[in-house]
Amino acid sequence: MNEQKKIEILQNLIKIKTVNDNEAQAADYLASLFEPYTAVKIERLTYAPGRDNLIVTIGESGPLLGFSGHMDVVAPGDPAAWDSDPFEPVIRQQRLYGRGAADMKSGLAALVAAMLELLESNRSLPGRIRLLATVGEETGEYGAAQLTKAGYADNLAGLLIAEPTSNLNNLIYTARGVIDYKITSIGKTAHAARPQFGINAIDNLMLFYQQIKPRLADLT
Repeated sequence: MNEQKKIEILQNLIKIKTVNDNEAQAADYLASLFEPYTAVKIERLTYAPGRDNLIVTIGESGPLLGFSGHMDVVAPGDPAAWDSDPFEPVIRQQRLYGRGAADMKSGLAALVAAMLELLESNRSLPGRIRLLATVGEETGEYGAAQLTKAGYADNLAGLLIAEPTSNLNNLIYTARGVIDYKITSIGKTAHAARPQFGINAIDNLMLFYQQIKPRLADLT
């Protein structure tokens, strides 16, 4: 695959308006690139109408390497703040501009191009490669959660995520995690003239926060 074809894949992806929606159209386009090849398995997993995850697997057996990227993008904001239409990619001074060019349709296009080149080469793989193109990353990683629950990430020997980081200067092998928890503070009502007989639930939350804050700092 020549360089121009790789750029065209990215340009075509950017033209598809997947602002937290409409990922099925991007999945249609990506699937069409793999359809000419017989040694490939193409699957779809619908999250919501118009929002399909895409799973593409090449190889028959052996260790499974995952490639992952999301198809949605954040809203472009005020179009007047752009020098060009955010969904009509343009190249200026060897840089491609468009909504999602960095986050992360360029990474997704790179993963797809790498898989297509492997298929073009007819090279025998010592294992399998699976593309997981997901929906809803920008608003809650819905597609990634759905694919994981459905078993598509089971038994992965490794997972390469083409999300940009460190100004595209470095590869990283780990990332910060997230802990979500719910805290309930129970208070007691009292007459405004006799507040000493009540319990302010907000005060308890503030006490809890002051106690937990040093521990949170140790985790970052």
